[in-house]
Amino acid sequence: MGFECSVDWRKVVEFHGHVCPGLAIGYRLAKAALAALGYQDPEEGDLVTIAESDRCTIDPFQIVLGCTIGKGKLYINSTGKQAFTVGCRQSGKAVRVIQLPHKYSAESDALTRKVMSGRVSDDEYRRYKSEREARIQEILTAPDEMLLKVEPVTVVLPEKEMIYNSPCCEYCGEQVMEPWTRLREGKVACVACAVTVTR
Repeated sequence: MGFECSVDWRKVVEFHGHVCPGLAIGYRLAKAALAALGYQDPEEGDLVTIAESDRCTIDPFQIVLGCTIGKGKLYINSTGKQAFTVGCRQSGKAVRVIQLPHKYSAESDALTRKVMSGRVSDDEYRRYKSEREARIQEILTAPDEMLLKVEPVTVVLPEKEMIYNSPCCEYCGEQVMEPWTRLREGKVACVACAVTVTR
């Protein structure tokens, strides 16, 4: 599998809640991005991830790279692709990691659709689980060049998140961060109260 980082697969699974092919792909992509940027530990750089997926593949980037929404280090621009841009705010260096296309057999696709519909026999479900486990192991052990592509990119990374004052909305009484306040009839309003329409 090549590059090893300090975060192990079990922590990623624990965070996500289950094992699935998408999680395994995200894990491999996150590790590849970290290696391509030249880090063994994500704490070495001020890393930021721009995710093009909001599904299972995103979670390993939070654990392996420490890029979370709450820390202002994870941004989602969902395009439906298994693609992630990871950059370092300090150096400006960035890479885009993507999953290479993988074609499943028509039989495997049909079985997956059947399982998702809930109309599957016990034998079919066991076969599905077995195929899925094999796919996960294949993802976790395949050479990088068979699974993913890493390319350097030039990108303007989002700036560090600011801490804002949070005045109370004069309509609902809830606190709201200043950049999201509006004026309604000369009073401070949250977005929801500012757009309230009376009929």
